[in-house]
Amino acid sequence: MKNPIITVALLAAAAASPALAEVKAASESGFNIIHVAAVNATPDEIWRRLLSPKDYWNKAHSWSGSTAGFYIDAQANGCFCELFQETDAGGKLKTVGSVEHMRVIFAQPGKVLRMQGALGPLQSEAVLGTLTVAIGPYRENTGTTVSFSYVVGGYMRYKVAEIAPAVDRVLGEQFKNMLSPFVGTGPEAPKADGFKLDIEKIEEPAAREIAPKDAANSGNGDPDAQGADDLAIRELSPSEPQ
Repeated sequence: MKNPIITVALLAAAAASPALAEVKAASESGFNIIHVAAVNATPDEIWRRLLSPKDYWNKAHSWSGSTAGFYIDAQANGCFCELFQETDAGGKLKTVGSVEHMRVIFAQPGKVLRMQGALGPLQSEAVLGTLTVAIGPYRENTGTTVSFSYVVGGYMRYKVAEIAPAVDRVLGEQFKNMLSPFVGTGPEAPKADGFKLDIEKIEEPAAREIAPKDAANSGNGDPDAQGADDLAIRELSPSEPQ
């Protein structure tokens, strides 16, 4: 099997539009890679393309040497997986193995796909990688901005100064391939600082408060029972966004 990241090929043809690509941050314990581009496509079009990795992932960065068995199941606990497939003596295609590249932890069609997994050779290390794919409007809805933000942290036997640029090149290649069918919005690359790469918070209903009448009746006047009721309400109510 080929090692999907150490075998780093030269980047494919130029991206569909000017894009921002960089190792945003790095330390001894991990790194963050960001790729951002703006294209003339709808969020739904980008989402459909994103969920078909067999059509854009470079087979040089697969474990089986083929992307025919690549798929993403876009729901919580779904898999970005690769099936090892062979043709038997009767000409029938059969699955003889599989590998999980990443696991879906957040999916909101046309907006956000977040997956966790250590790509390529990082799979054998004690690291956690989180890839957030964010999709949003570009310049008053004149196009769509798309980003890959991959955050890796933990213990690894690779030197961050060497592995981070290699991962950046390979992930950047898949990002460009994914967007290749779409036309860019113009000559200016989007800025990461002007686009939300992540969900900052999820709005939740405010915790229910006990009305004065309820407070007077709760626990039948027993202060200890009243305190227990209050604690139960706080624990059962949604927490406030951080």
